[in-house]
Amino acid sequence: METERKQIVMVVDDSLMICQQIKAALRDTDIFLCEAHTGAEALDMIEQYQPDLILLDVVLPDTDGYQLFDKLKMRDQNNASIVYLTSKDKDDDVVKGFTLGACDYIKKPFVKGELQSRVVAHLKMKCQKDDLNRMNTELKTTMSKLNELAFKDGLTGLYNRRYVVGDLLDDIKGSRVEEKKNVVILCDIDDFKKVNDTYGHDAGDAALVCIANIMEAHCRQHKVVRWGGEEFLIVLFNVTEQEAFEISETIRKDIEQFGIWNKEDKFFCTITLGLHVYGQQEGIEECIACADKALYYGKRNGKNRSVWYESIEQAE
Repeated sequence: METERKQIVMVVDDSLMICQQIKAALRDTDIFLCEAHTGAEALDMIEQYQPDLILLDVVLPDTDGYQLFDKLKMRDQNNASIVYLTSKDKDDDVVKGFTLGACDYIKKPFVKGELQSRVVAHLKMKCQKDDLNRMNTELKTTMSKLNELAFKDGLTGLYNRRYVVGDLLDDIKGSRVEEKKNVVILCDIDDFKKVNDTYGHDAGDAALVCIANIMEAHCRQHKVVRWGGEEFLIVLFNVTEQEAFEISETIRKDIEQFGIWNKEDKFFCTITLGLHVYGQQEGIEECIACADKALYYGKRNGKNRSVWYESIEQAE
């Protein structure tokens, strides 16, 4: 198609003579030219062609170029540049056009060489803007991917430890609701070394992914972090202690009952979880350290259980 290889200029002018003069001025350029003679035609044509540049007459039989400007931009999906064609060159008229967002105006009657040079210059600038926008979009996409790589674990897709250093504290501070609490849960897969030794590291990776999926399924409104190795950190926002314990126990029981296949073999895992209520006075590092103490208390006392740090303080 001819328009796929060329930049497109749309002329909106009710004068056939002006349209012919513009065609003659642009005949030697690599430009596809289309023309509309009313505002209604222009609105239909912009959707069909999505031009790069619009040469817009100020006076039209069914509207004026100033009123038409916003309507054209609403249908414009190509960020077209708009240049007014006008016999009005008073300061107020020029300022009005620029205020709306026009990039230039050309006074009628125009000289062929001037019109050609201005159109070519504006198309060149449009091309440069498109390239910059494309580069910015690609850069944003790349940055988004880099941020995801920086804060996401490659195996499980969970947040990684960097997230705790970066955004977790802000999330906690922004989620506090009266009479609700934020609870940190540190989890560790029981006897995970035996899984790797018995079934191999691929089976161990599969177990990590399955367990991560179970945790995420119960923590849609919360955050799950791969803390490292076979350890996970869960942060529950705006929950009661009872709700936190119920979530912890549901996760634990679901993991205990979930069979993981390794070829013809099926094996099961259990986890131990240490819980602690986040307190602003102690900070996130100390809070996680308390959850860690509860976790290892559970490890020493039978594994496969949820343990509150507050309860081991009283027990010890």
